[in-house]
Order: sequence, then structure tokens, then C-alpha cells
Amino acid sequence: CYLFHMYVGVRAGGGIGDEIEDPAGDPYEMYRIVFDITFFFFVIVILLAIIQGLIIDAFGELRDQQEQVREDMETKCFICGIGNEYFDTTPHGFETHTLQEHNLANYL
Repeated sequence: CYLFHMYVGVRAGGGIGDEIEDPAGDPYEMYRIVFDITFFFFVIVILLAIIQGLIIDAFGELRDQQEQVREDMETKCFICGIGNEYFDTTPHGFETHTLQEHNLANYL
């Protein structure tokens, strides 16, 4: 019963009330209305908002990881791991080291 309500209620456009019988004239009509409203509030609004938040947070974390990788590629040699501070004191510099001596394409 619970799985049916979750499966049908989330798929239905207006909640679980679209899929079960019309309550007109039913002695339990008031309970049905309360059930429809609580189902809509808890499942549709809160549960789906939590799931969307988790998805958005996961993409934010991936974006942060990508930014960290980009920063490392700009400040350190990928092959030897030496920072650009060391190469700024040498005659050729960091750009020459990463583009000619340790060019990433040469290692593919």
C-alpha cells in the first residue's frame, strides 16, 4: 500500500488525489482531504526538495574539485610536481618548463 502511494503519488501531477477515488459523499472525506494535503506537503514538497538539494550539492562539489585541479595545473608542473615559485628563479621559467621540457602531450 505504501509503495503504491509513493509510486503513483509522485508520478501524478496533482499528487495522490488524482489516482484514488473521488471522496464525494464518503463518510471519511475529511480524513481523505487531510491525507491528500499531508502527502503533498511531505512527499512532493519536502522529499523532492531534499533530493534536488543533494543533486545540486554533488555538482557543486564536482565544480570545486575541477577548480582545484585547474589551480594545481597553473601553479605546479604535472609531471615533476615542482611549483612555479622555483621555476620563476630559473632562466627559462615555468612556462618553458611546462610547455617544452615536461609537455603533457609528450607523455600521451
